[in-house]
Amino acid sequence: MAATLWAKGKAVISRQAAAALWEFENYWRTRVELSGLSKLSPPPGVVYHRVSRLAAADLTIRRGIRVTGVARTLVDLAAVVTPRTLERTLDEALRRQMVTLKALRHCIERNRRRGRGGIAHLELLMAERYQQHAPDSPLETDVAVLVRESGLPPGAKRHLVVEGDQVIAEVDLAWPREKVAVQVHGSSFHRQPRTWENDQHVENQLQLYGWLVVKITARMLAEAPEEAVAYIAEAINRRLPPAQTGPKPNSLRK
Repeated sequence: MAATLWAKGKAVISRQAAAALWEFENYWRTRVELSGLSKLSPPPGVVYHRVSRLAAADLTIRRGIRVTGVARTLVDLAAVVTPRTLERTLDEALRRQMVTLKALRHCIERNRRRGRGGIAHLELLMAERYQQHAPDSPLETDVAVLVRESGLPPGAKRHLVVEGDQVIAEVDLAWPREKVAVQVHGSSFHRQPRTWENDQHVENQLQLYGWLVVKITARMLAEAPEEAVAYIAEAINRRLPPAQTGPKPNSLRK
């Protein structure tokens, strides 16, 4: 608030500070960033970015503070955060219904950002999400990123398994042709008795219909991601014809 008052309408909270104000995970308000069209000399503790475009459509007010809208915030973040962080934040924004892919597309075009810092990757992620649902949790995003970075073929996110006229389950990640499913289990949600019982029912049903189910936990992702990738790779390879062994994950290659 103090930073925007100092700017006297010439700049707004932006980038990672805007992400913190929108309450995206893993951003903190200790970093104060402003963006504006004018040449300004910010006070100590404030980072100022002079930009060439800052349309009214990209600005809003949150809790009395002038800030870039969610779409513009994501476009700005594409140039300054890691690909994994960008994907996590995009999925969170979609999951919380804070932005649409259409609004993001308009923002990119409005700011003539195509082909610039990180936008190509953002557009790749957007194209993928036009075809599939966004992951349902940060852990699911992390598993999808891990699969991509390891060199394994990408799976279908939040895939609906249908056998005949019966809907069996929606799985977190799937390779339908090979009938391989990945279920991601968080440490709190899946410990609830009703949720745990449902997990067992779903996985029994999947196995009865010939699916291989790989379970990935939050601890496994944090402490042994290579092991998680190896399980997925082995499951996929077991379902390929003998002469068509699939690629080994990059993290396991010597």
